[in-house]
Amino acid sequence: MLERFSRVETARALSEAREVLQGYEASALAGVAETLAGVAESLERTSRELREAGQDEWIDVEETAAYLKRNPKTFRNIVVSEDVPRHYLTERGVLFSRREIDEWLMGR
Repeated sequence: MLERFSRVETARALSEAREVLQGYEASALAGVAETLAGVAESLERTSRELREAGQDEWIDVEETAAYLKRNPKTFRNIVVSEDVPRHYLTERGVLFSRREIDEWLMGR
């Protein structure tokens, strides 16, 4: 009889633990879903801005340095010490518009 009681209690405890873990799992998944929704919204906004501005003209830091005939280190020094050309921070890094780089150069 004592053995049955402990099996019943063990089964009850395991059942309660399973319910707690399922609640935790649902909560964790909801947090992940919320984070992914925020990332998707950010990517959509960045994508829309890049499309509106003309995707072909966007270049990264290294390409911008080459466009200005500077090495990346020299270009970074220019950006730190002077008025920074308009740029966009994305998950993939910093992007510059060729058109805006040209306008920045003409205004210097």
